[in-house]
Amino acid sequence: MLNSVEVTAEGLRFDATALDDSFGVRLTQSSSWFELCRVRPTSRPVFYRVDYGRLDWGTDLAAFAPAESPPVDPGALVSYVHGGTPAPDRSPLPGVRTLTLGTTVRLDARGIVVTPSPPAVPPASADLATAVGHMLEAQPAGYAVAYSGGLASAFLAACALQVGHRPVLVHADLGPASSAKPLPVVPGLRIERLSIDLSELLDHDRMTGFELAPPLPDIEVPRLMAERLAQHIGAPLVGGMLIEDLVSVKLPQVDTGLRGWRLLGCEPFHIAGVLPSLEAARTLLDKKVVYSPPGGAGVPLVAKQQLKVPPAPSPTGVSNLPGLTEQGREAFESTRRGAMAMWKEHLEAMPPVLARLVAGLEERGDGGMAAPALDPGVIAAVAAIPARDVGRIRSGVFQNQLPLHQLVDRHRIVGVRRASSGHWLRLAAAHHLRRERRKIIAQLDRESSLGDLGLFDPRALQATLRDGRDLADHALPLLRMLWLDRWLRGRT
Repeated sequence: MLNSVEVTAEGLRFDATALDDSFGVRLTQSSSWFELCRVRPTSRPVFYRVDYGRLDWGTDLAAFAPAESPPVDPGALVSYVHGGTPAPDRSPLPGVRTLTLGTTVRLDARGIVVTPSPPAVPPASADLATAVGHMLEAQPAGYAVAYSGGLASAFLAACALQVGHRPVLVHADLGPASSAKPLPVVPGLRIERLSIDLSELLDHDRMTGFELAPPLPDIEVPRLMAERLAQHIGAPLVGGMLIEDLVSVKLPQVDTGLRGWRLLGCEPFHIAGVLPSLEAARTLLDKKVVYSPPGGAGVPLVAKQQLKVPPAPSPTGVSNLPGLTEQGREAFESTRRGAMAMWKEHLEAMPPVLARLVAGLEERGDGGMAAPALDPGVIAAVAAIPARDVGRIRSGVFQNQLPLHQLVDRHRIVGVRRASSGHWLRLAAAHHLRRERRKIIAQLDRESSLGDLGLFDPRALQATLRDGRDLADHALPLLRMLWLDRWLRGRT
């Protein structure tokens, strides 16, 4: 349903219904003005379109869709393949914007004004574990916890125990590769396993082309997996998505010891060689980075770690995919530069805790589950934790997410899995492509929509699939490319 407000000679004319609180949007109005503002981060989008003297908004993008399929942006397609993210307020439809956190759209007799309204974090009323416990107590009785065995899901299980809950921990068994390390036991809670063949969820032939926005495996596969888990257990799921993003600091924010002596032995500095002096360490931190290459010709630049603002969101598994043409590269660079500039401005306007959450939500979504990380009380509790209590340097190692580790340790949960975010999806994509590569190579021989657009050379993609040595590095970009290619073919 499309909602609208229009300026008439008699005043404002409304044709609108209230939005559910889960959208995190505030609607305020009088007889002469109307405001739409997103005040809380959620995974549920709200779209709007501005016309002369009229504002349309709604939660269903299809309600804005024209009769014919809108044109696709080549730069956006290549950006999707390489893990990029469009500008924060962009939508797949021309003239339709996504209402971003901290944006206010106001309509009155003078016209329509869109302005940034920096969101605030409310004062904390409880510590982190208690805030998560309050969120769990508000869940339907009999909820289950999606349990990967990682830090976030183990922390969530510990929080449930702390409020006297005994939820089932439901675990997606993805095969031998994912079960190489034993699943950590949570004393007092039962683990139920469900075997899932990810190939069915990763299969690009699932795309129809009728989707308004191109589906991407980074968000769609975790959602489908959570759907399977919920169906199996017959209960609503709560997941630890984004908790690790939320409870995190960067090295320049932590206590570096008296006169900064701890920096000299700190692990990140060893990536490019041990620093010669404290002066060198302070120079790096003044530049808001934690390491840089030693001097000398031919030494490649290494990644920088920003002090306050997370980088522009990009899904897990970013790498340059072979076969990108010059035309594709130009389109990609133009789109990427514009999107990164807008993301930087958008995130810098927020408190750091919200910036981390928004970036993580854009990259991976909420997994289709109830997520404590999105609860206002949890956000407030995290914002109140001093940086020194979130991360520290100990024995030459930068230790992060301390509140999560400490609660897990108190509940005697040992052997928590340490794989990076999205590791399982990269691994699954590599196995899937290796198994299906003959079929995919033959398909690229017949047709390639991205090749027809002049963005990729299908022969280079086929060579990567045949060789196999670089398949793991390029697995997720290749999978995204196949999903997008199938989506484009379905639109014709």
